[in-house]
Amino acid sequence: MVSNNLLAFAQKAYGFDAETLHFISESTNQIYQFQKDGKTYALRFSNRPPEGIHELNAEMDWLYFLAKKDIGVSLPLKLDDGNFAISTEDEGENYILTAFEFVNGTFWNKNDPQKWNEKIFYNWGKIMGDIHRLTKNYQPPNKTDIRVTFDGKFSLDVDNIKHCPTVEKVVNDIIDEMMALPKDVDAYGLIHNDMHQWNFYVDGDDINVFDFDDALYGWFSLDIGIALYHALWWGRKDDAGNDFTTSIIENFLKGYLSTNPLSDFWLSKVLLFMKFRQICKFSWFFNPENIDEHQLERISNIENGILFTDCDIDLSLFSNKI
Repeated sequence: MVSNNLLAFAQKAYGFDAETLHFISESTNQIYQFQKDGKTYALRFSNRPPEGIHELNAEMDWLYFLAKKDIGVSLPLKLDDGNFAISTEDEGENYILTAFEFVNGTFWNKNDPQKWNEKIFYNWGKIMGDIHRLTKNYQPPNKTDIRVTFDGKFSLDVDNIKHCPTVEKVVNDIIDEMMALPKDVDAYGLIHNDMHQWNFYVDGDDINVFDFDDALYGWFSLDIGIALYHALWWGRKDDAGNDFTTSIIENFLKGYLSTNPLSDFWLSKVLLFMKFRQICKFSWFFNPENIDEHQLERISNIENGILFTDCDIDLSLFSNKI
């Protein structure tokens, strides 16, 4: 948790009642919530150098653009000076503060038919398609407040992968293929880059997305691949053994294509990006000092182009024929 000095700074900057402030969670950032003018806001403390304010301003400006287009995302709260982010030092560390409205809804649940079904999958794809479609007309506010560009290694623990040469060989080939792809205006732009099911709320049938902290410039197929990989990783089967694999892919892509068309070429690349995400996940958890049977299975799957051992994926789904 951050210091009382930082909390007092935030209270002054955003003008909320200190009694409404509550700690929520800590991971990459520290998140609090507060009340102001009858609304609930998330307050984010990011421990970054002062120059990091440009990336956070860029994130908030894009979010503001999307929210004003009636997309289900968190509306950023502007400071009195009109900016979205503010930087300060505390105990020798620099922090950048941002705040945004809470979106409505609750988390997904693969065992709840109301929160894990064809309509949810469809609307998940649709909101991503809406974001990509609208973002084609988005312009950054200036030449400095701009998100980074995907470099082929974002989210990948490169040092850890070096301890597994066969996986390193596969991912290097994938990176070469990804980075050689064209950057067509209809297939490349600013993307969420982490729109898995723990980064949105389910509100009835609607999807409300948050946590744009990893947003960058990349391929739309990359955004789809990340979402679908996590969808299958965590949600392809419920506890009763019902298999959602085909339904997730088919309905997600139907929802996406209903609002933002992609060619069969780019749809076919979704699997490439899913395999990249698979290796990213492997790199996060791989322990070269304890290579057990589960690690060996994951290594074998990567070597043989298998996303999940118990998952039969219909490749024909990755086309405009669905």
